[in-house]
Amino acid sequence: MFRSAITVHPKGAKSPRRPRDPGVLWQSPRERGGNPPPEPAQGGRPSALSPGFLQPPRWPRSPPRPPPAPESQDTWRGIVSVRALGHHFPVEELLVRGATLVSPDWPAPKKADLLVQAGKIAEIGERVSSRGKVLDASDLFLCPGFIDLHCHGGGEGLFGADPESSRKAILHHLRHGTTGIVASLMPAPLEELRSSLATLANLGSPVLLGAALEGPFVSPARAGALPREFFLPPDIQVFRSLVGGFEKFVRIVALAPELPGAFPLLFEILRLGAIPALGHTDADYFTARKAVEAGASLFLHLFNAMRPFHHREPGAVGAALDTDAFVEVIVDGYHLHPAAVRFVLRAKGLDRICLVTDAVPGEGPEPARLPDGTLAGSRLTMNQAVQNFMAFTGCSLSEALRAATLNPAQVLGLAHRKGTLAPGKDADLILFDEDWKIHGTIVGGEILWLSDPGRYR
Repeated sequence: MFRSAITVHPKGAKSPRRPRDPGVLWQSPRERGGNPPPEPAQGGRPSALSPGFLQPPRWPRSPPRPPPAPESQDTWRGIVSVRALGHHFPVEELLVRGATLVSPDWPAPKKADLLVQAGKIAEIGERVSSRGKVLDASDLFLCPGFIDLHCHGGGEGLFGADPESSRKAILHHLRHGTTGIVASLMPAPLEELRSSLATLANLGSPVLLGAALEGPFVSPARAGALPREFFLPPDIQVFRSLVGGFEKFVRIVALAPELPGAFPLLFEILRLGAIPALGHTDADYFTARKAVEAGASLFLHLFNAMRPFHHREPGAVGAALDTDAFVEVIVDGYHLHPAAVRFVLRAKGLDRICLVTDAVPGEGPEPARLPDGTLAGSRLTMNQAVQNFMAFTGCSLSEALRAATLNPAQVLGLAHRKGTLAPGKDADLILFDEDWKIHGTIVGGEILWLSDPGRYR
């Protein structure tokens, strides 16, 4: 049964859930005639889900808080810090008071205070004292910040050689709860890629955890929306010339293992300390599985831009589901049918799935497409991805959070610092309400986004 893949809460433990209506079928964008869903009533957020498919989430509600004063467009600039945009205003001690805390390794949410000292979680308890600043979160939820392993941009920003555009992308995702981003770069001339790596590395943002190269060492047969003219055959010397000087900043490198020279390059990526990821590949099952056994530990945007699953030739999808490698899933309702998401969860379990946005500039539920209709990235945010994952699978909030926090931290080798709430961990935290609106984003103990300045005193 499906639930066997999901942690069962102890009797009596309560966790917010999002029930699914099994009597209403999901409709693809094509079945809906390609039109976006109607605007929800009362100014709610549009969704990529067909109307009526889901019921609204049911949350343990806290006492209501008086509405904040109207927020100006520049509210985010003057709260405590904009270090994410290259500045640094240290906060030695911060007490988050009265939030409902949720961590992927806890059986249920709990009401508590959380004390931050020197950028780390110092204490979690019911009555924590502090001489520092206090952030009132008595009507909000608090969890570890989201980590997005695959993000090209968002809002008005695109990661690349333009520092201002990259900053806009960081800010867009900060406001939606992402505290850690691996900036993905598409194939381009090598000097342009190096310029982009230099720009991103020099931003000095604590939100940027590194860069991912989604090419050029991938298959033209599974290019998807990537520009084929910049694809290159796998070559160690070319790779070294590309990443030279940025060895510690490049975290993920995509490759197609069926290409000549792919396995020597895979070993070079491992030697560098980066993660070989299989994506944009036409590999058969045995080649993909051999790559996993050689050290590839991640599959990019599963099912998309790879050989389809077939019962006689499972392909890369079959290898992803039949090994312990991590898989990225884009749960925007377009890149994957909800049934496919449930299928992946049955096969992989909660501890090998990473929610990603694969976001590109723009906003709204509709994904980006090429003129021929090919999907070219999403406009997803991580808070919406968690919400959709709960909706598609019926899992609890803490279970869904694992795929957006702890699992990507494990992929990057950062689980000892990020991904859960515990003393000694990095104070990368987000505050949100029962409607999934992000009210605060804290990175390294510094408030980088706060919707209501009146909460901080």
